[in-house]
Amino acid sequence: MKLAEIIEKVSWAETKACLSWNYADSKEAMAEYEMVFRNLGKLKPTSTSMRIFIRKTFREGLDEEPFTEVVGKDGTLNKALEDFKYLNKNEDSDYANSEVEYALDFQPWEEWLGMEIDTGTHQKYAYPEILAHCLWEMTFMGFDQDAIREEKQELERRTAELKSMTEEEKKQKLIPLQETMKRLEKRKGEAGESKS
Repeated sequence: MKLAEIIEKVSWAETKACLSWNYADSKEAMAEYEMVFRNLGKLKPTSTSMRIFIRKTFREGLDEEPFTEVVGKDGTLNKALEDFKYLNKNEDSDYANSEVEYALDFQPWEEWLGMEIDTGTHQKYAYPEILAHCLWEMTFMGFDQDAIREEKQELERRTAELKSMTEEEKKQKLIPLQETMKRLEKRKGEAGESKS
């Protein structure tokens, strides 16, 4: 079943309840979510090989508690990626032979509508929950497709700018991750001292 078919099967009231239950922050923008819900029903789905997966996730050391994650998969295996060679992973490993997981935040909403929902997702979540999680993810960068597209273009521009920098320019203009982490730890320590 595709996301467009789920939208036809649920009401705004059900979706709103699921949004409120799962995302406390959504209450402040419920009118915007409703607008997107209504607009999605008017869009024509685009065919895509991307599928939607929803699951609970917890990354030890990064997350304070489990959260619901929406990702896309299109059949591409991790070992097929150009950067796989830099990961020091065996080509026979579970990771190598599992599908690449894509963030869907910047995908056009017409593509979202044309995406199949993973069977496991159907088994774990009711239709209103699936739609609520997808709405949360698809509007993460904004409630307007033009604004989302502009944000994506800016990100692509910055990426291209970084790729075109010489090593010397990178040394002059960029801060290495280790230095950034040191600065954050220092600020965290200073903030803790000022509270005492």
